[in-house]
Amino acid sequence: MARFPPTIPRRTRIQYGALGLLLFFALWWFLTAPFFTEVQTLREAIEGPDGEITGYREVKREVSSAIVNPPGLETPWNTFNRAFEIGLPQHILRSTLRILIGFLISTLLAVPLGIAMGLFPRLRATVSPIVSLMRPLPSIAWVPLFVIWFGVDEAQKLAVIFVGSFAAALIYTIEATLKVEPDMIRAATNLGASRRQLLTRVLLPAALPNIISGLKVVLAICWTCVISAEIVGTQLGLGSLIWNRKEISDTAAVLVGMASISVVVLLMDAAFGWFERRLVPWMFLRRDAS
Repeated sequence: MARFPPTIPRRTRIQYGALGLLLFFALWWFLTAPFFTEVQTLREAIEGPDGEITGYREVKREVSSAIVNPPGLETPWNTFNRAFEIGLPQHILRSTLRILIGFLISTLLAVPLGIAMGLFPRLRATVSPIVSLMRPLPSIAWVPLFVIWFGVDEAQKLAVIFVGSFAAALIYTIEATLKVEPDMIRAATNLGASRRQLLTRVLLPAALPNIISGLKVVLAICWTCVISAEIVGTQLGLGSLIWNRKEISDTAAVLVGMASISVVVLLMDAAFGWFERRLVPWMFLRRDAS
């Protein structure tokens, strides 16, 4: 019987991924390449000796155009060159620092509270309505309120990231705690484990893989929050870069900002995966064995 879901070797996945990117850039180049040439008749002013315009003459010039012309879409090469003209490293560094600080604060508060809510039903019943009210609100909805409270300094941006990611981190932690098999806890209790041992040696190791998986999603959510937070009151950050360049129809800079977010998120995800393999190595041994 064939294995389900079907898998392919890692090398083959990389080759197909490279092929997909190649096709994407080929389509981009095709849409922006100047294939079409047309002759346009332009009026050119005729200046006299004293600089006054004495008349006009018609001049015919060949103008190249593409299927999609700027500012609708720049060519891949022009977009690549634009990355070296807009101070991209500073924008990436500032947004990444905001993300890491906001994510760290959110995690340090959400994970212990989520474990406690998973263990104590009365606490869960008390706090859940508040979380249910916060969860549907998009991060951008908090921006006006935090601007009033904190101004447009770093505190406002960190607050938006925290509020936008806290509810998700809390819910993922609660669910991970509740998914621990009761038989594991009963078996440890029958073997004489204390409450502290149940927490540190049974509950946490069993819930930790799902908590980490949830936090990986929360880290990506933080990027949507920082884009909302950087719309106002800052000139540094990828959100500010995208928003401000949009005002002047700088498509290349907008695409560079968007691509930078994707690359940074991929790097963060790889770093998170490295951390996960060292924190819960037994889960990867199980996956490799299967």
